[in-house]
Amino acid sequence: MHHPIFQKFNRVRSTGTGKHVFDFLGAATRVSFRKGWEAHAVPSGKEVIPGYPAVNEHYFDWIAVLTAVEQAGSTFRMGELGAGWAPWLTRAALATRQRAHIQDLELLAVEADESHFDWVGLNFSDNRLAEPAAKRVRAAACATTGTIRFPKVHNPDENYGASLISARTARDFIEVPALTLQDVVGEFSGAIDLLHIDIQGAEYEIIPPMAASLRSSVKMMMVGTHISLDRHHDLAKCLRSAGWSEIFNFPRHSTVETDFGLVKFDDGFLLVSAESI
Repeated sequence: MHHPIFQKFNRVRSTGTGKHVFDFLGAATRVSFRKGWEAHAVPSGKEVIPGYPAVNEHYFDWIAVLTAVEQAGSTFRMGELGAGWAPWLTRAALATRQRAHIQDLELLAVEADESHFDWVGLNFSDNRLAEPAAKRVRAAACATTGTIRFPKVHNPDENYGASLISARTARDFIEVPALTLQDVVGEFSGAIDLLHIDIQGAEYEIIPPMAASLRSSVKMMMVGTHISLDRHHDLAKCLRSAGWSEIFNFPRHSTVETDFGLVKFDDGFLLVSAESI
């Protein structure tokens, strides 16, 4: 049984290109973005109507994205920090195409790795997203401004876990701009409908100092958690203490019997709302 939010969005027919896979909203993702996906490319010219996503740890990202779109006003605003190729921004944008009342988009992808940053551009182009609605910034989310070390990623189709923490001991690194949460909020004209944060451990440095103040500028926030179970629980407690309402709290390295089936979580998953549930 799927979460009821899925039933509010139509499944879309897509035509294969030989180099993409598609989801039920019609988002096209290049198989070159992930090692081993080549075998799943939809053949050129073949029409498909994909089903709703599998119930795994990413199922809850889907719920967050679709809920944010469903609750948005005439402008949908979303940021994805540690964007990879920005899959969740793209899916959100395609979901808004099924909502006539949403007239404008403000999307921001923040990604430090050079290859992944380039892939954001390709992904936006493949899905007919362009500036000013869809913006990408090559930077690392950080607690302070300036520049900061980030590891060089030599196998970008396999490694989506590079982090500011691993850069401290990396022999091969680059320097990138540091973007604070204040900077991110400042990129938007109004309250952000969803802030999606997956930054491999830096969440514990950048979120707690801003936990309370973010409630005035972010409606809903998803955080992937890393490093340790204790730190996951500490961050969840921090957010609750700052007034956020908890929607989902799934600890890292856990197997949970959810309302939709048994799900194994590698990273932790927190979804919180600035409004009372």
